[in-house]
Amino acid sequence: MLGGLAPCTGEKEEDLLENALLETGHDADKSSAFLAAHYHLASGGNRSRSSLALTFSKKLNILASDAIKIAASIELLHNASLVHDDLMDKDQVRRGDSAVWAKFGNETAVCCGDLLIARAFLQCSQLTELDKIGECIQLLSQSIEKTIYGQCLDVDHQAWSCLDSDSYCQSVIQKTIPLLLLCFELPLTYSGVAYPAELVRKAVTHFALAYQIIDDLEDRIIDEKVDRSNYVSLLAQSMTVQDAESMAREKARYLIRQCKTNEARLPAIAEGILTPGIEQLSIKLDRISKG
Repeated sequence: MLGGLAPCTGEKEEDLLENALLETGHDADKSSAFLAAHYHLASGGNRSRSSLALTFSKKLNILASDAIKIAASIELLHNASLVHDDLMDKDQVRRGDSAVWAKFGNETAVCCGDLLIARAFLQCSQLTELDKIGECIQLLSQSIEKTIYGQCLDVDHQAWSCLDSDSYCQSVIQKTIPLLLLCFELPLTYSGVAYPAELVRKAVTHFALAYQIIDDLEDRIIDEKVDRSNYVSLLAQSMTVQDAESMAREKARYLIRQCKTNEARLPAIAEGILTPGIEQLSIKLDRISKG
């Protein structure tokens, strides 16, 4: 999980966010999909993406109620991806409890993820600046499409195993980057503040790549059992596993350094926004290296 990306934004805002995430509507609350969605969201999670979006929205002076909707839309999309990801990978446990598909069945898990995506668009459609809604919804759609592309490649062993390490980073990482980048792009687009898009993208991309490689270092054995994409496994096709792990650790350290450099160049309004997450990644990498 991506933890510690941004400081806590206050109990009141967190309560409002949870209410937005668990909001009922239309006839969906009578369905097994809603029960499954409520079960999944109530199981917790660190809400790191919504915390990041809330913190950044606050810096941009976005109306508090709109900041909640922006954060909720991103968090709902992320959780939809988790529900579908668990089903595709047949992971039976999520956050210490049964995954949605394991508890409610495959069909309900598909509908649950779809419902969460629909609720994400609902949150975005309720923003108060009507002239900005269309562009924000377009960003949500683009992020979903990019995530789907990355996820499809993630489960296609024949496709990802033929990539070189650079191509792997540019393609498989799409399952991680889009929703993280959305935490910046959605508030910025809604606020209308001009920003160096490429610089923001670089900072977030380096962070997401470091996160993914560190995650792959930790999950290599599990990933190999289900033919899931893994950076270390890819490298190990042409070297020993020990050398592959060493190279992956060095790559992650390089990416963390690059992330720090790019974050320092971000506009003052985004100063320090990724620092907690960078520090957490460094700690996790040190732990893996020592283990």
